[in-house]
Amino acid sequence: MATAAHGATVGIRPAAAADGEVLAEIAREAYGKYLGLVDEPPAPLLLDYRQVAASGRCHVAVSDDGTLGMVTVEAPEDGGQYLVLRNLAVRPSCQGRGIGRKLVALVEEMARSAGLRGVRLWTRVEMVDNIAFYQGLRYEVTHTERNERSHRVFLRKEIA
Repeated sequence: MATAAHGATVGIRPAAAADGEVLAEIAREAYGKYLGLVDEPPAPLLLDYRQVAASGRCHVAVSDDGTLGMVTVEAPEDGGQYLVLRNLAVRPSCQGRGIGRKLVALVEEMARSAGLRGVRLWTRVEMVDNIAFYQGLRYEVTHTERNERSHRVFLRKEIA
């Protein structure tokens, strides 16, 4: 466990089916300013969070103040070597307290424990704060991709 600002201890645990509503609330808070961009899966606001919480692919950051953030992952596709970080969201009131970093560190440890090469993800080019956050954690931009609906930035971190 790590200590966050305001003396609240933050722990990480697997999400449970009962967490679905609070996960949806966190996604609305964290991604609300990007509502105009969430028009394609796996956009965080389009997910069924009851299903996400029960999937075993989601972990939450909790403290005495409640659930502060979440991260979801997907196993590599087609025998790939990278764990896919699909969704990271931290309540805006808790950002800057290291919660997002702790959740990403969990994903990196999951990849390491599984013997994978690293972690990969994508975000929208318009979400510059997301890109800067991951680059600050030593994720590299591998390429961009544009289609009729979006302009995506793909990032990856080698952990071997």
